Amino acid sequence: MRIKPKINTILLLFFLSGFCNLIYEIVWSRMLNLVFGVTVFSISTVLVSFMLGLALGGIIFGRVADRLQNAMPTFSFVHVGISVSTIILVFAFPGFMDFYHAVNTVLNPGFYSLRIALFFLCLLFLIVPTTLMGATFPLVGKIAVTSKETAGKEIGVLYAVNTLGSVIGCMGTVFFFLRFAGMKGTMIGAAGIDLIIGVVAFVNINASKPEDARL
Repeated sequence: MRIKPKINTILLLFFLSGFCNLIYEIVWSRMLNLVFGVTVFSISTVLVSFMLGLALGGIIFGRVADRLQNAMPTFSFVHVGISVSTIILVFAFPGFMDFYHAVNTVLNPGFYSLRIALFFLCLLFLIVPTTLMGATFPLVGKIAVTSKETAGKEIGVLYAVNTLGSVIGCMGTVFFFLRFAGMKGTMIGAAGIDLIIGVVAFVNINASKPEDARL
């Protein structure tokens, strides 16, 4: 299987996309655990909120991708959006902590009421960047898949590359990035990579032409 240069670029971008996504998931879990505490309920709520955002992005942008002739500009926009929204969350996080503690102190909700409030607060915190993350797979599928006959092979390659990036991002975050850069530095670094993905995708805006996009 010979992969043409423009598809090499797309695969590299999708690898880095998966790399960043797992960095975000791990660091957001750590950040929100500082607010809600490290319990089964808080960790489960963070993961459910994260996955719900991914699912929502897949549904919305899956429909959008079907109507696009060239999905590369949207792919670029999505990654710039992830970068910007992540940076905003990093600097808004102290205010989010204060808001949660104020609500918890004033309302003093019961056990189940607090869990429901916890879910919606997590969803509010994560919904924009995770929805944009969920958009990446249908968009890159639109870019790289060239025919029904080869769709299985092409989607398999895309999924494998993205998953490999996720694995490396997870390992790097746990063993290196958090240790040397801390949560804030790690998030800003990942946001910087997403911004680079967006810029490179925009520069290679014609990389999704069918004649060039064959795995």
